[in-house]
Parts: sequence; C-alpha cells; structure tokens
Amino acid sequence: MSILCIIDDKHVPLYRIMWVSALPHFCGSADCQHEGDYEIRLEQGEVLWANQEERDHVVEALESWQGGLGTPDDEEEEPW
Repeated sequence: MSILCIIDDKHVPLYRIMWVSALPHFCGSADCQHEGDYEIRLEQGEVLWANQEERDHVVEALESWQGGLGTPDDEEEEPW
C-alpha cells in the first residue's frame, strides 16, 4: 500500500487530503472548466479536480490507508 495516490497526473500524499466531493461540480458558469469534475480539497486550501474514476480510486485508497469503515458486526458493544 502506497501512501501516495495519483490525482490529475500528480502524486499526492494521502495525509494531505482533507475531503473528497461526493457530487460532481456544477456552478452554471459558461466559462467553468471543471463542470462534472470532483473536487478534492487538500490542506492549505489547495484544490485538485478529478474525474469519477480518479475520485473513486482516492476514496478507496483513503479507506484502505485508514483501515476502512468496517461493518456494524465488527464493532464491539460498549459495556453498560
């Protein structure tokens, strides 16, 4: 498992990613160059734009790197 993932031809460390958009960008501006792309926000307010395949790969890499969400059966119940 690499700590780097490729987004828009850039090798990005996973720990720099703050959040990944679930929906494609739509602003309605006639001159927008990112309609239909997914926003990936990095620290320091930086933004990268990805297509759906790249976005899905980033989400999978983040889940794998952080151990994933697991299933409800994996969670132990808290003793009351």
